[in-house]
Amino acid sequence: MSKLLLRKFSSSGTILISVLWVVIILTILAISLGRRAHIESTLVKHALGQVKSNYLAWAGMAYALQEIDRDSQDPLSLAQDTLYRCAFQYDRGGSPEDLFKARAMADGYFSVEYVDTSIEQKGTLYYGPQDEERRININALTIHDIPILSALIVGLGFDERVATTIAHAVLDWKDEDDITLDTATGAEDDYYQSLSKPYRCKDRPFDAPAELLLVRAMTQEIYQAMAKYVTVFPKTGFLQVNFDTAPAIVLTALARGMVAAFPDMTVSNADTLVEKILRYRQGEDGVIMTSDDRVIDLNVMPLNSQERNLFLAMSRLRTSTSNYLRVRVKGVENARAAQTVIEAVVYRYDLSLLSWHRN
Repeated sequence: MSKLLLRKFSSSGTILISVLWVVIILTILAISLGRRAHIESTLVKHALGQVKSNYLAWAGMAYALQEIDRDSQDPLSLAQDTLYRCAFQYDRGGSPEDLFKARAMADGYFSVEYVDTSIEQKGTLYYGPQDEERRININALTIHDIPILSALIVGLGFDERVATTIAHAVLDWKDEDDITLDTATGAEDDYYQSLSKPYRCKDRPFDAPAELLLVRAMTQEIYQAMAKYVTVFPKTGFLQVNFDTAPAIVLTALARGMVAAFPDMTVSNADTLVEKILRYRQGEDGVIMTSDDRVIDLNVMPLNSQERNLFLAMSRLRTSTSNYLRVRVKGVENARAAQTVIEAVVYRYDLSLLSWHRN
């Protein structure tokens, strides 16, 4: 009898252990499936948030284009673009921050903003469009402008001989002929075909600043330093720079590039002129991007005769209206804080997107 009971208890114990194992396995499966379902649900919600942020960013782009178009219809506003008011009407009221920061929409908001990475601003965040005419257009350079590009590279801390080589090679890269501007520093097919990994000289305008990495003597370090100061728009025409928006390094390159035309001038004359331009541009409060910023006026700025002559020489390259605008929009969906950033270069007069990329 005792043996029979023992067998029954043993059999019951085995069944109980089996049931417990089944329960444990089912519990593990349930937890695993629940976790997987939670992850999938989170991913779906994140994807939905990303889609919404994308539409918010494009809505912000449409809003910015509307402001640019409104500005272009106003002759008075169109005539002058400054750091504080670039490509939106002077009589709109409010600051750039009021018009372009965190504009609320159904499930989030968008901001039209940019980070000024120039040396003097060190990554300051501003609101509104940013003009391309603050940069040096490498497609618009002529043989007379070689000292300007060279001065830009030298001003960024690189060797003068390297800078001269790059400047000549840039013009050779974009011109239509196969003749080097300078036999010692230029570069056409014969140079590029002699490299260990040969390629052809483009002999066409630059389509993107990154093409500079293909140009003779260019390095990743030099390109990274100068990329924020150059543009490829427009692809034809002559060099035009907005003195009221250009950063110090660009104005310095223009001024130093002109010094050679004046036997009695030195680089220090150029640097002093740029300091005065920047100081005058800041207005009474001495701070850029505020409502009292001043438009550069040769007749009002306190310049000596040398500085005045140098400014007049630079002025052949001056424009006051910015026709090409860089619009960077960030769309943010509130629930998941998903973000999409779209950046485009816009032609003011038909609002076409000449280039754009997302995130």
